[in-house]
Formats: sequence, structure tokens, C-alpha cells
Amino acid sequence: MPMSPAVKYTVAGLCFSVLYLGEASRAGAFPALDRRANGFRLVDNGLPGFSGLGSTCRQVLQQVIKCEEYVANLGLKEYHGLVPDGVLADEVCKATCEISLTTARRRILGACSSTPELAPGYPLLALVDSIIYGWNETCLRDKSTGKYCNDILESWDSVDELDKMPETQLCSYCFGTKLRMMQQSPYSGYDELFANTLEIVNEKCGIDSPITPQRELNGINPTRPASCPSGQAHVGREGDTCDTIALANSVSAATLYFLNPGLTNCSDIAAGTQLCLPDKCNTVYQVQEGDRCVEVAVRAGTSWMKLVDWNLGLDSRCSNLWSRDPFWGRVICTSVPGGGFINTGSHSPEGGIGNGNTGGQGGSGDGYADDIVEPPKGAAVAEGTAKKCGKYVQAKDHDTCSRMVSSRAVPMDLFLQVNPSLGTAAECDSKLVDGALYCVHPFRYWNAISNT
Repeated sequence: MPMSPAVKYTVAGLCFSVLYLGEASRAGAFPALDRRANGFRLVDNGLPGFSGLGSTCRQVLQQVIKCEEYVANLGLKEYHGLVPDGVLADEVCKATCEISLTTARRRILGACSSTPELAPGYPLLALVDSIIYGWNETCLRDKSTGKYCNDILESWDSVDELDKMPETQLCSYCFGTKLRMMQQSPYSGYDELFANTLEIVNEKCGIDSPITPQRELNGINPTRPASCPSGQAHVGREGDTCDTIALANSVSAATLYFLNPGLTNCSDIAAGTQLCLPDKCNTVYQVQEGDRCVEVAVRAGTSWMKLVDWNLGLDSRCSNLWSRDPFWGRVICTSVPGGGFINTGSHSPEGGIGNGNTGGQGGSGDGYADDIVEPPKGAAVAEGTAKKCGKYVQAKDHDTCSRMVSSRAVPMDLFLQVNPSLGTAAECDSKLVDGALYCVHPFRYWNAISNT
């Protein structure tokens, strides 16, 4: 079925399609896919060139990507507009899907270093990078409203010429950002026609950004060489686990796991397994069930965001400190890997607050507030949310938990702890109540029992 563009305009006597948001995306240009909880795999055994790859690389390429199955279509080189009928954009754009895609990329980067290309000029990373670019394009949201940009663009009336397009639309965040996002990707449907559009948008909106389409993949190989960055190796012995190796060598088990994609079982590493060790850190900590990212960081004299930086296995929200899937062990670095300045002069006695209590909120502080505020009038506080709170945020339509915490640099584990109605990180988005108030910076002693 031919695509009917939502916006057309005439430049130099030629009619160009600007946004392919028409019948194909609404009527289902792609076949309907069953939504399965276990997601999809990047490749199957029938992929040309697959048999010539290393065994570990093949195994990693067949890992399950925990996303709505339609996401597999987002690697196609075309304009990514509305998702088809029968597929929910909120399912496609879950934060857990983004984490699964980026985790898969890290593992491919390590496991396929000796066989980095599927075919000459086509790197294996393109299999996942193309989907990541397509996912970002599909899931782009307007900064001010939080609505999906595809929904906003689709709601506009069609125009015959770009000059007839209202400036509020032409220079809008969604229109310009989507075009620039496509221009930056070698996997998108961006071509000379879109380049012509972006050139006019830049001129009329006073923006200076590149317009030239990216070159087709041509021998690009972004995978790392088959070497160990730290220069330190370990040969697995009977009884080894990620934790025993991490403790013995003062390294992060979380980083060890992701640096060695062949590690499929951190609880039982086969004797003789060749492992690359991460850089050493001066201090490590063995995570206990119930530990919270902020508390661990503060006791170690640092901030929770530095813990994320120092331990590759921790996601950007520090929501998987006590990880089960994937299980990377329990040992993390609580100081910078590879060495660095350590301030040892202001640690408090055991069990107290260390020098990570730098004051302030979010990533530059410890996530807590020093004062209690009243919730804003006219809105209800979510059920069970901590009453001793220094800052509330009201959930809006299309909000996600990831957006609520990332813009305020609060770790997900603390956010869930003080807002118990949201359940786990996986459940959080679905349990957000539109209009309800949630605490993003609890009072430092929010759960202390009063003696009065």
C-alpha cells in the first residue's frame, strides 16, 4: 500500500514528502506481532554469515531483548511514525526496553571483538544500533507536554507547501528534533528530501545544524579490539564465582560480568575460563539484600551516581543494586576504579553517615531533603507515599517513572521506597496515577519513628 504523507510542500517545482505518517502506519504496513513477555531475539541461526561467528558471539547475539516484539521492526531503514494498530506505544517505549537494548549492545561489544563484522563493511553492532536509533525516533516525546512526538505530528493538518505550515509547528521541538535525530543516524530513512526539509527549518527557525545525510555503513568497526583494557587476566578455578574473584582482586563483580560476555553464570564459573579483570578499586562493598543505593554511597563517602559510573552492571537509575536478572554477583566498587584521590578525613564511625552526605538533592548530594514541605494544594498524595517529604512532583499524562527520577537525579530505589504504591521498577510506569503527587526528595529521616 503506498504511503500518503501527512505533510507535503513544493520546493523548486518538486513535490516532496516530509512526514510519512499516513495510511501505512495506521493500517499496519508491518504484520501484527504477538506481544510476548520474553521479547525477541536479534538474530536466528539462518542469518547469513552467522555460522562463521565465534561461539560466544553467537550466543550473545541470540540473547532475548526484553521489549515488545514490534521493537524488532524499528531497525528497518525507513521513517518511524505511529506504531500500528494493536500495538501500544507505552509498551514499545518502556524504560526497561531501553535498558535491555543498551545492555545487549555492551555485551555484543565485548563478545564479538574477534569477529566484529557480519559481512564486509557491516559491523555486528549495527544489528542492535539500528534498533536503538529507531526506538529513540519512535519514542521521542515533546519536552513541554510529555506527549509522543509522533502523536503530535499526526494531529497537524496537511499543507501543500512548507511556507503554509504555521511557524509554531515548523519551529516546534518535535518537528526539528525528529529531523535532526534522523540526520544523525546512518540507519534512518533520512535522505536528500529530508535534508531539504531540515535546511529550510534551520533557515526559518534560526538554527545551525548539519543537514547532510550520514554515509552508508562502509567498513565501520566500532567494536573494541580483542584485548583486556586493564591488562589483568584471571583463569577460572573450581569454585570460582563473580564475587569470590571480585573480592580477591578488589574489583567490581558488576563490571566483571559485563566486561566478559561469555560469563553466563556468575554463581558457578567453569574452571579454565579466561576472564579479563576490570580495573582495581581501593574499596569494595558486598551488597546485602535491602540495601539502598543512596545509603551505600553515603556510608562509602561518595554519591550514588558515582556508584553507577564505577560499576558497569548498575543501570542509570541504580534500580538493580540487588540484581537477580541478570545476576552479576554482589560486590561493587565504592571508589573510583583505576585509582584516584580518596578523601579519608571525614568518614564517620561505622553505621554513621560518611562524607557522601554532601548536602543538597540529587546526584550532586545524597538524594535527601533537609526540610519538610507541605504537599501542593489541589492534588492528592499517592497512597502510602512518605509524609515527610522535601519535594513533591505531580504525575502527568504519559509520564514515566524514569522521566520523573532522571530529571531530578534521584535514584530509582529511593523513589520506590518512599512511594510504595508504585511497586517495583518494572511495575512503576503502569502504577503511576495521573494527577497524583509523589515524593522525589524525602526528608533525611523520613522513616524515623517519632517518640512523641
